[in-house]
Amino acid sequence: MKTYKTSVLVSMMLGIFSTTAFSATVPADTQLSDTQIFRQNTHSDPGSLDPQLVQENTAAQIVIDLFEGLIWLDENGQVQPAQAEKWTVSDDGKIYTFSLRDAKWSDGTPVTAQDFVLGWQRAVDPKFGSPNASYLSKAHILNTEDVMQGKLPMSALGIKAINDKQLEIKLTQATPYFLQLLAYPTTFPVPHHKLAQFGDNKWATPQNIVSNGAYKLKQWIINEKITAERNPFYWNDKKTLINTSEYLFQESLASAYQRYQAKELDLTWIPVEQIPHIQKNTPSALLVVPRLTTEFYTFNVAKPPFDNEKVRKALYLTLDRPLIAEHIIGLRKPAATLTPPDVDGFTAPNIAELNQPLTDRVKQAKKLLNDAGYNEKHPLQFEIFYNKYATHEKVALALASEWKKQLGADVKLRTMEWKTYLGERNMGNFQLSRMSIDAEYNEPSAFLNSLVSTSPENVGLWKNEKFDQIMKEAQSTLNDKTRAELYRQSELIIAEEAPLIPIFYSPLIKVINPAVGGFPMHNPQDYVYTKELYIRK
Repeated sequence: MKTYKTSVLVSMMLGIFSTTAFSATVPADTQLSDTQIFRQNTHSDPGSLDPQLVQENTAAQIVIDLFEGLIWLDENGQVQPAQAEKWTVSDDGKIYTFSLRDAKWSDGTPVTAQDFVLGWQRAVDPKFGSPNASYLSKAHILNTEDVMQGKLPMSALGIKAINDKQLEIKLTQATPYFLQLLAYPTTFPVPHHKLAQFGDNKWATPQNIVSNGAYKLKQWIINEKITAERNPFYWNDKKTLINTSEYLFQESLASAYQRYQAKELDLTWIPVEQIPHIQKNTPSALLVVPRLTTEFYTFNVAKPPFDNEKVRKALYLTLDRPLIAEHIIGLRKPAATLTPPDVDGFTAPNIAELNQPLTDRVKQAKKLLNDAGYNEKHPLQFEIFYNKYATHEKVALALASEWKKQLGADVKLRTMEWKTYLGERNMGNFQLSRMSIDAEYNEPSAFLNSLVSTSPENVGLWKNEKFDQIMKEAQSTLNDKTRAELYRQSELIIAEEAPLIPIFYSPLIKVINPAVGGFPMHNPQDYVYTKELYIRK
């Protein structure tokens, strides 16, 4: 039995011992501003602040400030204790027992182990309909699938409150990245007393919500901004420095950058065309932080013309990835695989056909299209679907242009505001849709699980029994070399059948107010906790 305490840095399931801070760490001789207000652009209104309803990073960014799970990830992406001050792990790695600290909700009510049980049960409850219902299955929580399918009662899920301050979690198998998974909102607690009072649909409304994180909701102006203020009941509030955190919903990058220049924003994404100017004039303001993110387009294989593998393969082959990644967008890396090469435990295969000259690939693609019945007299016609955003617009236009030029394809564009787009995509109302994966944990399955046939994330409805079997084997082996080889094989299957087109790997590229200190520069999962930040004079 292994025990981990507050002073212990934990990597994966095994102990790596070190000490670290749990709040804003200010270098000596730093003069702090009298006004500790941090303002960031989160693109769009989150729609909900319910942790079990979060399904995109912009909403997650707000929720990880308002709520807190068992652990958090420090500036290096390493696991640190949060609501849990210590835990033990059974020798076989299948049972975790967490001891909770004396924490409270923002109304002063104690946080209990039952609050975690309730949150996790909601996540897999088929009646609740969480968009991340499959998340706990990634962690191999006991009986997750059977509970999700209604075969077992909610009480059978592998989580239980031993008492108010002790939580037991059972896994079906040892999972090296299990602790990392606990940083995502799906695993956060919910206040049982508020749910009992207001129900699933109303407890998280602005007038009813309480939170257990460093901040609590102050104001929510729909489609404009959310304002949060320090939570005086937070267990480490005395070491939190930012008093007010504002999240502005600014979809236009040009407008966001203007607001940054006007000092109305401290952190935002930027138009691509502004990068050279910033690099030259204010390089200290430009953030380029490594991140485990893949931008890709996925085919709906249930709808023509992409129910035909030859058609998918033709588009896959003729995409000029370096042109888009390095020149049209900039500061991105061309992607050959869904899983980024920098992910722990991944050995990227050599996709030989992508190393061929583009002219050769075009010839091969034209033959594939001809075999599928498409030619100059009968050109390929389809629609590209993406959400409104300047970068996505540039990519979509580039794709349409390239396929028109190389293959004579008649490509139409369809774009929607984020929430509407997300609903349409999840219902399968598309032919070829823009997507991205921001890793929830640093392991290949964070990307590859999205293509397992039973995954809710598999919106393109691709199914390959061999792929499913390989992923199942990879998840059940503890041998690192074996697992890496299985992941390599899975990527080769993706390359062969082309259910999607990887386009580029994207770092975090933003501008930041140089007065902001404490920003995490080495967290590849893009977790930014406002409680770790501070504003200099």
